[in-house]
Amino acid sequence: MSQTALKPVTESFSGVQSRVTGHVAPGFEPVVHAFAAPIQARAALGAACTIFHRGEKVVDLQGGWKEETRTDCWSADTAALVYSLTKGLTGMAAAVAVSRGLFAYDEAVADIWPEFAAHGKGCMTVGEALSEQGGLAAIDFKLTLDNMGGEETICAAIAAQKPNWKPGDHAGNHAYSLGWIASELIHRRDPAGRRLGRFFAEEVAGPLGVDVWLGLPDSVDRDRLARVEGFHMQDLFIRHTTMPWPLTFAMCLPGTLAFRTLNNPLLLEGPGALDCEQFWRIGQGGAGGVATSTGLATIYQAFAEGGAKLGITPEVMDYLKRGHAHPRKGLRDQVLTADMYYSLGFEKPFDEWEFARTRSAFGSFAVGGSLAYADPDDEVAYAWITNQLGTGKWDDPREKIVRDAFYRCLEAIS
Repeated sequence: MSQTALKPVTESFSGVQSRVTGHVAPGFEPVVHAFAAPIQARAALGAACTIFHRGEKVVDLQGGWKEETRTDCWSADTAALVYSLTKGLTGMAAAVAVSRGLFAYDEAVADIWPEFAAHGKGCMTVGEALSEQGGLAAIDFKLTLDNMGGEETICAAIAAQKPNWKPGDHAGNHAYSLGWIASELIHRRDPAGRRLGRFFAEEVAGPLGVDVWLGLPDSVDRDRLARVEGFHMQDLFIRHTTMPWPLTFAMCLPGTLAFRTLNNPLLLEGPGALDCEQFWRIGQGGAGGVATSTGLATIYQAFAEGGAKLGITPEVMDYLKRGHAHPRKGLRDQVLTADMYYSLGFEKPFDEWEFARTRSAFGSFAVGGSLAYADPDDEVAYAWITNQLGTGKWDDPREKIVRDAFYRCLEAIS
């Protein structure tokens, strides 16, 4: 299927001064209607979706608004804070580092970072740490927007931290700490001493020429950014959808693992509070990435086609496709109170959440509903992002109808 075969899309909404624009390949027209539906219904303020199949871009859509005032439309170059989709970017940087021989997934973190061995963490492997099995989901260091850029201080606190559970027994959402752990590993072994943001820019985003940043540079026009319409803690009850009730309550109860992990530094302001200049600049490797949907899908496409453009070795690709070993005591996420399969900076499909057609897939979902992934066996790369945060778990209905429509089209074409 040739890139030149893409058909332009312009779909205006009756009574709503907004539209969907972009391109789709022949046979994928139903994806346009699925993408437009939540925007037309005002369930999504704005959104963008880009999908590759067999190396060709078959869907590239944008729609809705960049901000709550509904004055500027989402355009092809609009970028947004992508929250936990950032974890996948961190996983990509780590995969490049492993492929370059900076460290190995089965190497002990403490061999790279000796201080990390405190409180029985000496045997934790890089693979366990990046697969969110290390028990460092909640850290005692009090985070603020003012101190989150101080990686040296925060990494010292992580190294000295007593784990929330015995490493390797369980997994749990390392909402912020995953990014700092990966950054410190890269920094200590990279000959240039680079931290995550610079390493990602020079070794991942730069070679692919994509608009994806871990640490937004001054050169990026801030008018390009969609501003996030977030939610507050009370909205989890008022607008409750698919989030597990135990998690909903735990997030509001000081002292619980969920509260300590997810509300440091948010308190009860909600995730929208992170959508600010100060946080964009930090480039926090768990939640601070800024990207366009095209940029995200393009990076995942590099992995969907085998990773050669980024120097990913066949051994590393096989590991990403196969997935890291499950925690010894099962997939129950100790933070989110539901099963989740974390692997090497990504999430992978499992019985309760088959987000792709094959188990070779790996990617990440984010608070509010966004999703991005690669499925190498199916030759698919996918990204859907929004600036109106939903209150569900995974499979946000605004996103899932788009993904389902895409796969129906794929099956029909096949």
